[in-house]
Amino acid sequence: LVLVFASFLVGATAYAQSTPESQKADAVQMRIERARALAAAHQLESAVNELESIRTTTHDDVVRNVTSVMLMSICLEEGNYARAGALLEETFSARSTQKDASIRTYFALAGQAVNGARSHIARYRSFGINVTDAGLPAEALGDLDRLRVLLERLIAQAKEIARDEPRAYESFALLEDVLGIRLSLARNDEDRTRWEAEYAGARRGLASSETQVASLGGMPNLTSTENEPPATPASVASGQSSSVRQNPAPPKVSKPEPSSETPPSVPSNDRTAKEPAAPPSGPPNGAKSNEPPLLDTGSLNARALKRVLPSYPQMAKAAAAQGRVRVYVTLDETGRVIDISRSEGPGLLKAAAENAARRWVFSATEVDGKSVRVVGYIDFNFTL
Repeated sequence: LVLVFASFLVGATAYAQSTPESQKADAVQMRIERARALAAAHQLESAVNELESIRTTTHDDVVRNVTSVMLMSICLEEGNYARAGALLEETFSARSTQKDASIRTYFALAGQAVNGARSHIARYRSFGINVTDAGLPAEALGDLDRLRVLLERLIAQAKEIARDEPRAYESFALLEDVLGIRLSLARNDEDRTRWEAEYAGARRGLASSETQVASLGGMPNLTSTENEPPATPASVASGQSSSVRQNPAPPKVSKPEPSSETPPSVPSNDRTAKEPAAPPSGPPNGAKSNEPPLLDTGSLNARALKRVLPSYPQMAKAAAAQGRVRVYVTLDETGRVIDISRSEGPGLLKAAAENAARRWVFSATEVDGKSVRVVGYIDFNFTL
């Protein structure tokens, strides 16, 4: 709930500053704080009632947006997919009249829905349950089917927004995330084949959208924060962290090659891995393991073959939030990000940094002639 809390602080502060009725603003802020505390205490129904009451009585768009994001998080935690879908539909339908403001709110809600879906699936797995098992109890099957319906509605919405060229990158990025989750919930081989094709198509669309996607050769010079030497190719900038500025001069971009690889049955952005740890000395009882070794390399910035610049969140700009976000990732043997274990830095900037980090690509790492998995971190510097 760190991101939700940070969003709440921004929204509540903006609301208090935008109305002369400071007592009224303070009352609303206290009610949002109460709803947040109720959610933290897992009094979800009471938290929902409080937030719904605030939404129906306020005329301030910022307050409505903040409470909507909080509601989305709670609804997915309690499995209320109908209400979660209604929140998305409300904001999605309003985009024709409210335009940019509504689209930004929609992407915030959709991002919260993606995070909630991942957490929901991770909960099943934490109990050792295979979410693709057709033999699960009816209650679990019904819950997962409702989650599939919500994800498919998100997919349809992202495709529609993708027709609007200025939002092509954001919609394809959202589409890739949601399709990856939907693929992990495939009911059978036929269903899996369908969503694998959709996923591959979204990745091609993302690769063809040059906005904010730059190869290393097109990256601006960066300020070094580490002592590691830069990796090949030689044209890589010597800095270690990626900088994001408000309204930066557009960098020279190179169109990445579309990926034709088949995605894994479990998407790369599923957050179920534990904290990166030093590789074990070997499997117990001398048994041979088919798992490639795990190598901790620290900073990964200089080793990237492709970087994706994060968008600067609108709410973070409004709050003048800036600073470094460090995203801890795991790479597979080919150098692609398969997991994000955690991130550190300003709460309003974490989601943007994590979304960008998932799309970085690195050179493969070999030890004694064998490909290995790698854990490390990517630094993003956000400045206004």
